[in-house]
Amino acid sequence: MTISDRDRRALLFLAGAVAVTAIVWLWPQPSVEVVGAPASDAPSAALQLDRARAEAALSTAREQSLDAARADLARLEKGLIAAETLPQAQAQMVQIVRRVARAQAPSPVEIRSTEFGSARPFGDSYAEVLLSANFECQIDQLVNLLSDFAAQPELLAVDELHITAKNDKQKSMTVRLTVAGLARAALLKKVGA
Repeated sequence: MTISDRDRRALLFLAGAVAVTAIVWLWPQPSVEVVGAPASDAPSAALQLDRARAEAALSTAREQSLDAARADLARLEKGLIAAETLPQAQAQMVQIVRRVARAQAPSPVEIRSTEFGSARPFGDSYAEVLLSANFECQIDQLVNLLSDFAAQPELLAVDELHITAKNDKQKSMTVRLTVAGLARAALLKKVGA
């Protein structure tokens, strides 16, 4: 059987078409991943939009809350003992205690002696600087002195209070008062504590 030229051309064309079709079908197709809801699903798309808006509103509220907390922290940290070293912080504590004692009316409290306690950490970011003061006073002077410590702009607290009665007629007493002031924790690192 002989094949004519026309049939031979048709067979060659057919073989080429089969080869092209096989290459197209067997060639690896890029994978397409659909993320989210299909465009034709309007209710779920509206739900996703509502969620995104709610997240955006919460984000704004969180930022405002964070800004308010930072402002409160900055206001409170103004009361820290501002010193670069522990001895400077201790000297400021002495000045504060003496200033408050001298401001007592009608008669100032005379501080007889002071003694520094060892500074200790107060949380991760702060340190407590301790100062003990010995003095004599009457009960009303002590009450006024303690309330004046609480009214100071510095962050102070009474850590210890020891009272010994001295004179029953004058109602005087000997007091050992330990005051703690807050400072930055970097003071402890500089000392090596």
